[in-house]
Amino acid sequence: MLAALGVLTRRAQELSPEAAELVWASALRALELLRGVDDAAALRFELALGVLREPGLFEEPGASRPRTVFETAHAECLGRDPVEVVREAVEELEPRWKAVDAGREPTVPVTGEEDLPFSEQDLALVDRIFEHELGALAAQDGEELSYRPGQHEVARAVARTLGSRELLLVHAPTGTGKTLAYIVPALIWAARHDVRVGVVTYTRALQEQAMDREVPRALRVLERAAALGDLGLPRRPRVALLKGRANYVCWRALRLHAPSEEDGHETWLAWLHVTLFGLRDDTGDLDRLPLRAAFGVGSRAREDRELETLVRQVRAQVGCCQHREDRATCGAEAARQRAERAHVVIANHAFALVKQTFFKHVIFDECEHLHEQAHAAWSHSTSIEEARQLLQRVRQESRSSSRAPLDRLERLALPSSAVAQAVAVAAEAWRDCATGLDLLEIELEKFLVWRAEEARARDGRDDHSLLREYVLNGDSAKLVAARGGLHSSLSSLSASLSVVAELLDTLALRGVPRLRRQLDLVRVEIDELALDLEAWMPSGDERVQYNEHTFYDVELDARGRQVLAARVLLPNEYLGRHYYPELKNAVLLSATTWLRGGFESAKSYLGLDRAENPAPGEERPACSVRCMRAPDPFDYGRVLVALPSDAPSYSDARAEWNAYVRRFIAELGERTRGRMLVLFTNQEELRRFGEELAGFFSARRIPFWYQGMRGVAKEELAGLFRGRIDSILMGVDTFWYGADFPGETLEYLVIVKLPYGVPDRYHHAQCAALGSSEQRRRIYMPRALAKFRQGFGRLMRRETDRGCVFLLDPRAREPRHRLFLAELPLAGGAGSDATAVAGARLARGTTEECLREALGHMGRPA
Repeated sequence: MLAALGVLTRRAQELSPEAAELVWASALRALELLRGVDDAAALRFELALGVLREPGLFEEPGASRPRTVFETAHAECLGRDPVEVVREAVEELEPRWKAVDAGREPTVPVTGEEDLPFSEQDLALVDRIFEHELGALAAQDGEELSYRPGQHEVARAVARTLGSRELLLVHAPTGTGKTLAYIVPALIWAARHDVRVGVVTYTRALQEQAMDREVPRALRVLERAAALGDLGLPRRPRVALLKGRANYVCWRALRLHAPSEEDGHETWLAWLHVTLFGLRDDTGDLDRLPLRAAFGVGSRAREDRELETLVRQVRAQVGCCQHREDRATCGAEAARQRAERAHVVIANHAFALVKQTFFKHVIFDECEHLHEQAHAAWSHSTSIEEARQLLQRVRQESRSSSRAPLDRLERLALPSSAVAQAVAVAAEAWRDCATGLDLLEIELEKFLVWRAEEARARDGRDDHSLLREYVLNGDSAKLVAARGGLHSSLSSLSASLSVVAELLDTLALRGVPRLRRQLDLVRVEIDELALDLEAWMPSGDERVQYNEHTFYDVELDARGRQVLAARVLLPNEYLGRHYYPELKNAVLLSATTWLRGGFESAKSYLGLDRAENPAPGEERPACSVRCMRAPDPFDYGRVLVALPSDAPSYSDARAEWNAYVRRFIAELGERTRGRMLVLFTNQEELRRFGEELAGFFSARRIPFWYQGMRGVAKEELAGLFRGRIDSILMGVDTFWYGADFPGETLEYLVIVKLPYGVPDRYHHAQCAALGSSEQRRRIYMPRALAKFRQGFGRLMRRETDRGCVFLLDPRAREPRHRLFLAELPLAGGAGSDATAVAGARLARGTTEECLREALGHMGRPA
């Protein structure tokens, strides 16, 4: 209850009288519902509200003070039905982000008509900032920040690229300070020329890190330079953070999900929690919303579930706000408009690839992910199960109490009305879709049987072409017809739902706005499903026309469900041919662009080699590609790399390998009392080891977490591990990249297996297109080596860190796989990074010998 009191008190002064009435009425309604369900919780909640209603009880007698908004709200709500108060208020109130955006700045152009060089004056400013001002600013804040030559070099290289037509590939090792190195020149150049620069990262966490930590520091140092008379910029640079639509609150949806008389107190409190957030938050970014029940007056588990459900319902979605008045209050639309008016926009890779006209000047951080992000952005996939669930969201014919929009409208519309007739047409189209989906599933099962029979008689590396053969050789007339029939039915259903939506205003019902939103959203999904079907089996001139640059397949997901996939075959080719040439300039940075002793692997994996070498017949100029490598700032003499010689083979002795890994993690964790990060390459193996080891560490009171464990979200794990120095965390892909655990939190890093990809039909299709050796050189090995380097990079995050890395994969000892060891900064010239201050020591021997040497390296008793 103290939580409820604190939440309301902190936010009270930010609320208008109308908003306070809505909050007070919602709280009163929750209190009414709580009585009789949990009287003790109701009493605590009532006491908390009493403190807000009569704060004078806790003040000195005779003290004079202004009336609080909740005192006024209480007086206004006396004798009124709280539900009616909420209904009236919610229609009038608007979110805070709309008011914040009221004084709009002009839109910043995407680019200028001419090249805009980075002037010598501004380059001198960059030099001054990195040589003097950053250190002076740190000293002003009571911190110590030494000059980083590598950071300065990267900043100058980024500056020169922004002012020219080129692509710059940068190797910036961990500790370079690359974020500030590109933010500062981007701010200067964008503000100087009044153009937009995109700074795009791989994850939301990296976006927030740049926006919350580095951007404020960069703006402060620019203001400091201006105060010293060295800036001379014509305008103050504006910066915006732009995430995917689903990260923002749709205010229209929140209004439509206002609770009714039938809802319980958990629903009212969850809605009050999100509404308070919308009334006081400047952005509507749901990552800023606490996903724990703020009030905690009853069952916290039920309140948390209700809150999670509501958050799903009020997330902005594609097509959620089609009218101008709705877009004006949608958090996603407000974020997009802020981005259009900003000089520097911090977005993600996927946005930059999909919205290709939004940026012409781009800085890609963590650029090693561009290949896979291009694959995701330009590919299509949908499952039969997803399609079936979509149809169920439109209509559930067998359920008399269905809340699906067509079913509700059938019950609400008068039989002879235009709405009823339109609903009947839509229902018939829905039945055609359901029948078409059943037919398609039957024909897909026939194909899968055929494919299994063919695969037994072929080399597995040829399976990738079987769908194409099946369709083009005439064995699939029924499959093609089923796909065509379903596509046609989906088009009819979308059109008929549009007619229904247009007629909704003729219904004098309170739930019409929510029905309209449901129809808007399912229509977008239906159109996307039709698009996915067309991409999976493209038609033209009354026949299927497959594209040689696309891989087509019927996949089976982890649950054995059919997935129709049309994947861009060579993402690096598409990047090089179609994406980079449309940019004015771009910077691509990572700590893993220097591979196998040079930049060629990264250039081929990212398609930069393709951009600078147009194929015959391509009518475009070659892109200029420049590379630069910053020096490594770390002393890797503080790191020991251990390679146990008695680790069993994963492929030849699976049971022995499982037992060895389980025993190793347990023993190392017990001897070190935590400070361990264990990286896996397979989620199922991780889950199994996690479940087996949980009891062992619990008995020894060592905090232990693993990705996928019950009750802990993936996003929470990093914070839990970072918050102490005696715990163990096991993770997969998320924790190979971008996880930052400096200091004593992480001193022992365990890499269970080398991060090779699993060859599948898509892999073999690439091999068929490029040749096996070329695919291995350009795609397979660069991806594996970059991931390995990223995993190794989790250990050293600042100059004072030290620790040990254990490689448990015995293949690392074999000549064929020694490429991985060659990527590490080992002593004696074995590492690929000769710029390191000193190299890491490599320990070989039995597991016990490696453990003793590691503990000795860390100054611990063996």
